Amino acid sequence: MATRKRTRSKARAGAQWARPVRQIVEIAWSAPVVIGYRTARMVTGGWPPRAPQRRENRRMVQEKVEALGLAARAAFTTRPQDAAVVVGNVLAPIHQRVVANRRRLSRR
Repeated sequence: MATRKRTRSKARAGAQWARPVRQIVEIAWSAPVVIGYRTARMVTGGWPPRAPQRRENRRMVQEKVEALGLAARAAFTTRPQDAAVVVGNVLAPIHQRVVANRRRLSRR
């Protein structure tokens, strides 16, 4: 009776989706928190916005443009051999910015 040799190089089916799923969950959790922090600061800041709030508003727009540009570049430059890798690479810049903003804004 022949036995099969197990190979350690192959991961379990679906394991490659762990990173993209984690990224999506963290984005879904962090984005509303960031929106809440920023909205509260805009509402309580008064009009016209002071210099720190203007910097935060500028940063908010600039980060979104940069993150979406990096995500688009990842979408076009990642080889479509593995969908999980493509999705993970596309989500990576957005995930990084959203989670960093949640951490930064929650410390204030």
